[in-house]
Amino acid sequence: MPSPLSSASKQQFRPPWSTPHTVRLKDPGEYPASTSDSPDANDPSQHRPGARTGEDGGRKAGSYGGFEESQGVHPDEDERVTREQTLRDSQKSYERKIQEVRDKGGLEALLKDPKIVVTVRDVKQAVPNFKLLDPRHHAFARFVLPIAESAIKSQEWSGKEHPEDNEAKSDDKKGGDEKKDVGGKDGERGQNKNEKKDEEKEKDTEDGKESDIDTETERMLSIVIEEIRVARTLSNNDGKVHAPLKLLDGDAEEQLESKISVDDQATPDSWIPRSKHLLRLTGKHPLNAEPNLTALFEAGMITPTKLHYVRNHGPVAVLDWDSHRLSVSVYTNPELKGEGVSENTEFTTDDTGEFVATREWSMDEIADGQFHVVELPITIACDGNRRKEVNMIKRSAGYDWSASGVSTCIWRGIFLRDLLLATGLKTGFESEEWFLHMEGADQCSEGTYATSIPLAHAMDPTNDVMLVFGQNGRVLHPDHGYPLRIIIPGFVGGRQVKWLKKIWIAKEANTSHYHIWDNKVVPPMIDSKEHPLASAFFHLEDSGCYEQILQSIICKPSHDERVPLPTGEGGLDQPYKIEGFAYDGAGTKIQRVELSLDGGNTWKYCLRRFLNKPLRHGTKHWAWVFWSCEVRFGDLANCQEIIVRAFDTKKNTQPEHLTWNVMHTVCIYSNSWYRVRPSLETDPKTKQPVLHFRHPVAPGQDKGGWMKPNKIQSQSQNSSNKTFSLEEVRKHDKKDDAWIVLDGRVYDVTSVLEWHPGGAGAILGYAGKATAEATNEYNGIHDQYANSKRDECFIGVLSKEGMDAMRKDAERVSKELAKLKEERKDYALQPDSYIAVKLVKRKEITHDTRLYTFELPKRPNGEHGILALPICQHIKIALHFEDQAVLRSYTPVRPVLPHEEDGTFDLLIKAYLPTEDGPFPPGGTLSNYLDVMQEGEEIDIRGPNGHIIYKGHGEFEVDGKSHRFKKVNLVSGGSGLTPHWQLIHAILSDKSDEALISIIDSNKTYEDILMREELQEYADKHPRRFKLWHCLSKPPENKEWKYTNGHLDKNIMEEHFYAAHDGDAATFLCGPPGMIQKAAVPALKEMGFEPGKTLFGF
Repeated sequence: MPSPLSSASKQQFRPPWSTPHTVRLKDPGEYPASTSDSPDANDPSQHRPGARTGEDGGRKAGSYGGFEESQGVHPDEDERVTREQTLRDSQKSYERKIQEVRDKGGLEALLKDPKIVVTVRDVKQAVPNFKLLDPRHHAFARFVLPIAESAIKSQEWSGKEHPEDNEAKSDDKKGGDEKKDVGGKDGERGQNKNEKKDEEKEKDTEDGKESDIDTETERMLSIVIEEIRVARTLSNNDGKVHAPLKLLDGDAEEQLESKISVDDQATPDSWIPRSKHLLRLTGKHPLNAEPNLTALFEAGMITPTKLHYVRNHGPVAVLDWDSHRLSVSVYTNPELKGEGVSENTEFTTDDTGEFVATREWSMDEIADGQFHVVELPITIACDGNRRKEVNMIKRSAGYDWSASGVSTCIWRGIFLRDLLLATGLKTGFESEEWFLHMEGADQCSEGTYATSIPLAHAMDPTNDVMLVFGQNGRVLHPDHGYPLRIIIPGFVGGRQVKWLKKIWIAKEANTSHYHIWDNKVVPPMIDSKEHPLASAFFHLEDSGCYEQILQSIICKPSHDERVPLPTGEGGLDQPYKIEGFAYDGAGTKIQRVELSLDGGNTWKYCLRRFLNKPLRHGTKHWAWVFWSCEVRFGDLANCQEIIVRAFDTKKNTQPEHLTWNVMHTVCIYSNSWYRVRPSLETDPKTKQPVLHFRHPVAPGQDKGGWMKPNKIQSQSQNSSNKTFSLEEVRKHDKKDDAWIVLDGRVYDVTSVLEWHPGGAGAILGYAGKATAEATNEYNGIHDQYANSKRDECFIGVLSKEGMDAMRKDAERVSKELAKLKEERKDYALQPDSYIAVKLVKRKEITHDTRLYTFELPKRPNGEHGILALPICQHIKIALHFEDQAVLRSYTPVRPVLPHEEDGTFDLLIKAYLPTEDGPFPPGGTLSNYLDVMQEGEEIDIRGPNGHIIYKGHGEFEVDGKSHRFKKVNLVSGGSGLTPHWQLIHAILSDKSDEALISIIDSNKTYEDILMREELQEYADKHPRRFKLWHCLSKPPENKEWKYTNGHLDKNIMEEHFYAAHDGDAATFLCGPPGMIQKAAVPALKEMGFEPGKTLFGF
């Protein structure tokens, strides 16, 4: 059964499992970039030395080394050559193996060939771990296997038994502890510093006498004078790069999220670390999320990467720096052929007769080659920013973005025009309209994401259109296009293609689905894509959104904020500072921001704050401005609304009111005056007056805000008033009988499953459940047509009791999680997110059992991390496949007690290796993956998990209920020993714990007994407190054996266990399902143990 990724042919191949598995881990010395004795080991910036810097300070070829050499660092050339050679060798090896797979008909054909078995080991060993080899360019990487676990499990092999035989086997049913889970600054406000005002203000004087002006006029005058001063200091940003791309150090914690959310574990994005501060708008997948508006503003004028809004149309493309290539095709001159733009350039002729040059560019050629590298702060906003407000008027096809779908980062890259010219682009675009087409590597529901812009715009040097590979000093985050994306300053986000893989020139605009049907503004009369005129208007290029539109937002006071009203004499005259931001497209300057407290009758001038060196080319402003305006508390208390509007350099301003559009993009319709409404209330705790502020809508999917949904459009035309209980709904959770609950309304969606565009699985996950999550996900991605089909399925409403139960259960779960997170805030292991842990040691215990030691992330103060796993609980490990994370649960055998904490933990794992003739030749998924991991590689864990906790002195907490037992029986099998070991070790290490233990440990052979010596040592040392008995299927040869030869049965348990009738005995089980379910549980029930009372399974 040869591996398709092996270099051996079928005829010559020798199955690796015919001999004992020996896995050679590469010595750390083979990876110079990571060895302690490397000359550059303590300087992570030594990636590509030998750079040079342009005369204008711009970064050019080998730019990272250029910075280092300017600091007096002289990297060792041999180290550089070795490192880069290792990268090249790994990449070539990977490409050869991929080609072998293609030569054999592709992976799909191999999976169907019963003569070949693909294993997790094959895939893991075939794919290089670029994060180990090239950490600077793979900072965010989690290792992702480019295959689905289901593809491995469903492949054909000789003698495979199928479900129809009613004897289907699963690799994970071999037991052990491998349990499967189903579902499987400069000007920055972040520093909280405002520029000091001049102590001596300039004043309007005449004949040396100060003018008689009121307080408001004086305030206005000081603002104008300050703006005049600021205007004189505005200067150009030269884009100079001052440092190499950083590793995950320094300000990484401030900028990035290291944990992986449980919300992503069952999606293809399971490998991406995402901030819990991002508010999801569309359920779990694909990710579309925004930060809280207050958090966004308080983070400062440069948005931390982890708070940048995310707009994805499908799974994030799994790419790496070293193998990614950008294909570029341009119209060129025939005479260039032969003279050579590059030896890597191909020449063809397209359908219009144009001569075309095509070249593939590597990331190193783009980032470290001949091109001028720049770094610029640029604001990007989602086309649909503030769409949630418009959806309150009438539901559109767009997501519920509040006002925080906008961010400003420092983007590093090269100018696109330079790359086009280097590829051989000829002149001609100046005299006729050509289009620049861009395509990403992401595979979305409607195909690949692609769009186009006028080529002339990209070729204009003053537009700064960039190919970007860096964000806030590091490589791009996966959600933002790693390793390469387009940044078009002043354009809407929908044109700025991420995961860029292809660029080409054409004389017609793009015709892909997303270019035609996304990012368009059509006349309001077109209320759905089914309208007779919809197709014509959507295909009209002039309907497209390109340049960003004028926008201003109030951030302070924040939504739902309550501000105490000053009391006492002069209290209402005290100032309150209102703050926010504003931005525009096309590089247009925000020329003025105004605030009104009287419905727009009068306006107050606001003070603007710019980034340092905000200009490009003397006039272009690519980043937002922050603004502020001080008002009297008395005026705030008496106003109905706080309104803001901005003006551009042509004195254009925002419209007063919103206008509805089926797509609701930001381009025209959702940039009206932003309004915050205050109300005077009494604080229930202090009994003092407070001002309660409400924004138009609440952040994310939260309810609230002063705007209310249009009641007519939110009500179904179906007038059924039938009521269903929660119990009734739960009965309908099958493919042939599926009900779902949306906004408290019940729908029979059985008929929809066959044709649902997202597949039946997208619905069945919510069938028979009454959860707010279903409503949130539905509302985020469905249009008018979907709503009409939904309404056809309406059958009634959820009962009041059902709604109350839903709400109470959600509150209970939320409170329990919040409490647990607070208790564990100082520990590495977290209940709702995955952390990366590093393999630091691997020890072979037996031919198929390994002891793995993993290192926890260090704490912020530099001290080692703390696991703090409650006794008898386990952790979940996530292995990332291309479609989702595969989860398994394991119980560490160390640390068990607090004094054993040293920043690492041990897992004792039995590897279910591939077999030639076994029932499941590929072997266990996660155990095989771990078996071929290299030291230094990482894997993700989460916890604590499990429903049993040992509190000490015989007290157990099971599902939140307390139980106390003086005598404890343990049924163990294989690596199911590990939770029992925690319990044994904890009890016997405490002399004051009087609990008695009896364990029966079952294995196939003597060599299979885990922790044999440790168990025997405890049995010899504590004969009264700890009784040990073994059962072996095959007795050892040439050894004295006093224990049972054979399988576990009732007689053995009656002989060695504490009896149930004692009243203070309980039995806990962990081992292979067959042994537990068929042998142990039935016999223990006969012996008087009751499930849930005195009989429990880990």
